[in-house]
Amino acid sequence: MFRSLIAVVVLSFPGVAAARDDPWTTREDSSAYRAECSACHLAFPPALLTVDDWLAIMADLDRHFGANAALDAKVRKQVTGFLERNATANRYFGSSDDTPRITTAPWFLRKHRSAIRLLGRGKVKSLVDCAACHKGPEIDRMTGE
Repeated sequence: MFRSLIAVVVLSFPGVAAARDDPWTTREDSSAYRAECSACHLAFPPALLTVDDWLAIMADLDRHFGANAALDAKVRKQVTGFLERNATANRYFGSSDDTPRITTAPWFLRKHRSAIRLLGRGKVKSLVDCAACHKGPEIDRMTGE
């Protein structure tokens, strides 16, 4: 009986489990996040970093990896709220303890070994130049289009 109840509950919400297993899927969309962050790079899905990582990034936007990405207070609040609600609690997708930077996270480095080699040859301009390697439906999925 208990197993049947668990099966019914699990099968009733298959999209919820799948959405959290896929870091590219968010529970919601944020036009403010997409507009501000994709102005310079791919608007990375919030589930790629932890809440603490995102808060550290948001606290230092005037020096955002060498650029001034400061936001007005209203937009900053919207973006921060979106990131907090959609960040991961799982360190597998989150960055290392030292650096809240997606491109230095251990999982990113493992999955992008070939891009790192191409970066050394000038075929990939930057590790945030996702479209250099990811094409078609794959890049559409990452950008939410």
